[in-house]
Amino acid sequence: MKMKTEETIKLIKYVTGSVAAVLLAAALQLQFAYAAGIITLLTIQDTKKETVRITAKRMIIFVIMTILSAVIFPLAGYHVWAFGIVLIPYLFSCMALDMKEAIAPIAVLCTHYVSAKSCSPSMILNEFLILVIGAGIGTLWNLYMPDGRRQLLDYQKTVDDKIVYILHRMAIYIELEDKTDYTGSCFDELDAMLVNLKKEALRYMNNHLITEDDYYYEYMQMRARQCVILKRIYADIIRLTTTPEQGKALADFIRQTADEFEEQNNVETLLSELERLHHYYEQQPLPVTRQEFENRSMLYHILEDMKAFLDIKKDFITAR
Repeated sequence: MKMKTEETIKLIKYVTGSVAAVLLAAALQLQFAYAAGIITLLTIQDTKKETVRITAKRMIIFVIMTILSAVIFPLAGYHVWAFGIVLIPYLFSCMALDMKEAIAPIAVLCTHYVSAKSCSPSMILNEFLILVIGAGIGTLWNLYMPDGRRQLLDYQKTVDDKIVYILHRMAIYIELEDKTDYTGSCFDELDAMLVNLKKEALRYMNNHLITEDDYYYEYMQMRARQCVILKRIYADIIRLTTTPEQGKALADFIRQTADEFEEQNNVETLLSELERLHHYYEQQPLPVTRQEFENRSMLYHILEDMKAFLDIKKDFITAR
């Protein structure tokens, strides 16, 4: 199975980082040097922020574990039952502080106290250095991350292209009376695309340690809110039983929205055009039949939803 570039890079980090940690720990003549390699392996995460967060948690839990070990082992002895006694408050602390990721590697360091039958200052220093070397090399290795922006832009384009397609399709079916083949399957595809965009946007955001670049995540949320509006419009279109004369003007406006669907468009022109269309609707003669009334009401509701659709984009541009 073909591996992605990110997976290949992560595999290389695992191997080279773990070996480097073991070699450094051995060069410093630390006991249990191979534990440094395991900690490196467990430190490397998918994003820089996640790596730093987990490293910080393990440092805190190490202090708690060492205090517990230094108090309990000399009193209870260095055997399995004493290890179990240490684990009770240790695990409780990990759960209470939401540091479950730190449980396994720091527990391994705790077993070193049992194996060495010592919690002396030199032994504590030994374990601390193993943790620092393993976590430090893992964090250092993870400072290099593929930028990911190219793939993020590709996902963004697929989302935008799908929305343009949906808008053009809506414009067509507003004017068609036969809507038997007008299904909402395109929204399932769009939802899946938005999930991918969210995943990549979060990864991109969490790979910026100093400045949090949340533009693409906010962009994804903006498109997701617009998707909700589009689903409402679709539901109204399929309820149209006839095509009122006013439907053509609305279809033309939706086509215009699709044609001007650009990332940096502040939609001011479209909102002005929508206001003009709103006045046009108000000047039309009142419906005569119940069916005409219901269909005209549906068109008006679609018009209001299109305003909400554009306002979401306007708010996004204004906030940036």
